[in-house]
Amino acid sequence: MATINGTDLPKTGYTKDTPKRFQLNAGALLTNLEYKEEKWVGNLLGATSGGSNISLVNTYRQAEIDGVFTATVGSDSIESSEGKFEVNMIEWTADNLKMALLADKVDSDGKTYPAGYEVITTRREVKETDYLENLAYVGTITGSEKPIIIIMHHAFPTGGLEFEPQDKQEGIYKLTFEARAAAEDVNNTSIPVTILFPKEGTSGEIEGQSLKFTPDGAPTEEKESGGEE
Repeated sequence: MATINGTDLPKTGYTKDTPKRFQLNAGALLTNLEYKEEKWVGNLLGATSGGSNISLVNTYRQAEIDGVFTATVGSDSIESSEGKFEVNMIEWTADNLKMALLADKVDSDGKTYPAGYEVITTRREVKETDYLENLAYVGTITGSEKPIIIIMHHAFPTGGLEFEPQDKQEGIYKLTFEARAAAEDVNNTSIPVTILFPKEGTSGEIEGQSLKFTPDGAPTEEKESGGEE
C-alpha cells in the first residue's frame, strides 16, 4: 500500500510498483501440499480450462441495539466463514472422478468388466479419507519469483460430477471444494485457509530447488547449472 504525504491528492492508484503486483494466469491446483525439509511435496490436480474461482467469505452480524438506527463501529462480529474453490478441469483422471463422487475405485478383475479399466462405484457414506489434507492454488505475482500460494485446509468435494459432451470441444467438468474445520478447531470461526504472499524482491528458489512438479505430481529437483555430475 502506497502512502501519500503532500498537498496534492493522486488521481489514480497507479504507482511505479503497480506492474510488480499483478496476478497472472490460471495457475495450478495441488492436493495435499506440504513443505518439509526445505522442499515442496504435493500432487497436481490436473490441467484446467477456463480458470478457477476462489471464494473466501465471512458472514457478519451487526448487533441490533434499541435506539440506534445505523450500523456502528465495534458492533460487528463474524457469524460464519466459508472457503470455496471451483475448478474447471479439462484433464480427466480416475482419481478426480472418484474424488468428485466420494466413490470407491478398484481395478477391473476381467470378469464383471473387461480388464484394463478402473471401476468407480458410488456409495452413500462419507469416509474420513474423502477429506483432503488441503487443496492449494499456486499462482504468479508479476514482481516476484516466488508464487502466491492459497491453501484451503481439509478441502471437501461437494459439487459432484456434471459435464456436457459436445462435438469439436473438449469435455470440461467442474470440481467444487469447500473448506472444513478440524475437530480441534470447531470453536474457531475463522476460514480454515492460509495465504502465502511473497515478499517483494525475494527469490523463488530454495538452495537451488524451485517449486516444480512432474505430471504425476511427484516433485522434481531443478538443480542450478554448473557442470556435469
